[in-house]
Amino acid sequence: MIGPKIDVHIHLTGSGCCDSGCWLAPKFKKRLTFRAIRMLQGITDEVINTDLDMVWAQRISDLVAASTLDYGVVLGFDQVFNHETGAPCPNHTQMYVPPEWVFKICNTFDNLLPGPSINPFAHDAMEKLEYCIEQGAVLIKWLPATQDIDPASSKLDAFYQRLAQVQIPLLIHMGGERTFAELSPHFGRLDRVEVPLAAGIPVICAHSVTRVLGTREEDQTPRLHELLQKYPHLYVDNSGICNPSRFAHLPRLAKDPLIMSRTLYGSDWPVPSNAIYFMNRLPLKKIIELEQIDNLMDRDINTKRSFDISDETLTRANHVLANLDRWINRPKTSGLAN
Repeated sequence: MIGPKIDVHIHLTGSGCCDSGCWLAPKFKKRLTFRAIRMLQGITDEVINTDLDMVWAQRISDLVAASTLDYGVVLGFDQVFNHETGAPCPNHTQMYVPPEWVFKICNTFDNLLPGPSINPFAHDAMEKLEYCIEQGAVLIKWLPATQDIDPASSKLDAFYQRLAQVQIPLLIHMGGERTFAELSPHFGRLDRVEVPLAAGIPVICAHSVTRVLGTREEDQTPRLHELLQKYPHLYVDNSGICNPSRFAHLPRLAKDPLIMSRTLYGSDWPVPSNAIYFMNRLPLKKIIELEQIDNLMDRDINTKRSFDISDETLTRANHVLANLDRWINRPKTSGLAN
């Protein structure tokens, strides 16, 4: 049995309404990327102040339900923590979506799966990890350059040992970042991810480790090939490959058999996905057809299909994510859930 179709890369957010514990830093709300996504999603000040957190989750669940997908992994976002004291650094944190909210959402909506974020430098990181294990996390999400997480730090040995025991994968953003400001760009180097890989932890590298277009960022694809050959438990996702930052990489990735054999599907929602960037690669008729797909997840899936990316990417997560049976086989709930 192949299993359900899963999107491993969907972003939760929140302003702190609905007793979520989420928050958005004022400096992040001023960023062009945040303002653009807010405009595209039609998020008003009233929504932000009253029910954004639940509206956002409901919107994700509705999109997944109306799409080709069966399930979507919704991602948390932990704070920045001092590496020496383990104290939170709110002045450096841009967004916070706590694990408790991630699990509450996934216990509310039947088609969502929990991908909480734990900064391993937090003073209570091991307690948070045990909580996420008990609650059934399918993966743990890191954005090292923004969250100031060094995947190669020797201080993470105990954290890695426990993760390896339970085989919960890390979804790690390697390379440059544009939605959030970068605090520690050097932590996005792919070499640093070899430490959790060597510890036996499944790792999914977001965005296929592609560099941001128009920057001097290093092309890490050669190193990715080396690590994929060395570690059978290394994977990538293809999230964010149909947006202005990375679209030029899609045709190349589609023709790379090694990378394709380890690719999981990710939409990167709410980051928009469009076919218009491929004017020199796809027929105009096809581009118009794709742009007329209202569901952004289905538009993203079908744009990638246009480059002959196999639907195996949609189901490969069944062999990678942890605790899937627990969530897929749970009794269906009522109310807001689908």
